[in-house]
Amino acid sequence: MNDEVNDDCKRIGRFDVDFARRTITRISDGAFIKASRSETLIFTLLAEKANNTIYREVLLAECWQGKVVTNNSLTVAIKNLRTAFVKIGEHKIITTEPKLGYCIRQSALIDDGSHPPKSNDIISDENVVQPILLKEETDNKQSLSLSNKEKTDISRTCNISLFEIIVGILFFFATLTMCYRFLFFMDTTSVEGLPVIYNGIDLPKPVQNAILQNDNSSISRWYAFPISKSCNYYQLFSVSNGQFINYSPTIKQEICSVK
Repeated sequence: MNDEVNDDCKRIGRFDVDFARRTITRISDGAFIKASRSETLIFTLLAEKANNTIYREVLLAECWQGKVVTNNSLTVAIKNLRTAFVKIGEHKIITTEPKLGYCIRQSALIDDGSHPPKSNDIISDENVVQPILLKEETDNKQSLSLSNKEKTDISRTCNISLFEIIVGILFFFATLTMCYRFLFFMDTTSVEGLPVIYNGIDLPKPVQNAILQNDNSSISRWYAFPISKSCNYYQLFSVSNGQFINYSPTIKQEICSVK
C-alpha cells in the first residue's frame, strides 16, 4: 500500500485523508465524507494497519488522546463512519472482529473500478471552442429546450400507472417496517468476510450456515436478529439491490414459541 503525505493530508490506498478539513475522499470520483477528529484517526489507523485487527483498547487510546472515553464512544464513532461511507456507496469498509476490535481489509483500499470518474468531469475537444451566438438565437434555443423538457416531463408523468403508485407505497411501508425492527441493532460482525448487522450476541451456527449457503454477489449485507429473548430462534434478511429478502425459512433450527 503506497501512502503519500502532504502537509495535513495523507493518501492511503484509494482514499485521501484531510486532517485539517476532517474529510475522507475517494480519489477515483471525488466522493467524500465528513468525520470528526477521532473518526478520521480511527479510519487512518485501521487503513494503515490493513488486514490486522486493531483492539478496541488501542483505538480508544490512540484516537482520543488525553481524553477519558468509554467503549460506547468507539461504538458510536464506528457506526458514524459506516453510515457515512454507505452514503457514497462503500458498504464493506470496516469489519468487526467479535470481542476483539475492528479491521479494514486491504482489498477495500484497492481501486477495483467500481467508482469511475463522473462523465461531466471529462472535457472533450468539442467543448473547448464554442461559437458565439447572437442573443436572439440563444434565447430561441433556450426557449425551445425548455419547451421540449416540459413535454418530456408531462409524458413521463402520464406514463406512471396506478399499479406503480401502489407498489411504491407498499415498498415504502415495508422498508419503514424493516427499519423500525432494525433499530435495536448495535454492531456489525462478519461471517467469513460477509458483513452481518446483529444485536451484539454471538450468532448461532445454524444462522451462520444459512448466510454462507445463500450468499451471492448481489447481496450487500445481512441482518440477523432473535425473534424471542427466551430462545435462539432467529430471523434472517439480506439486502440485495436495495430490497430486503427474507431467508429465515432457510435456517435449520427448531421452531421456538414466541412469548
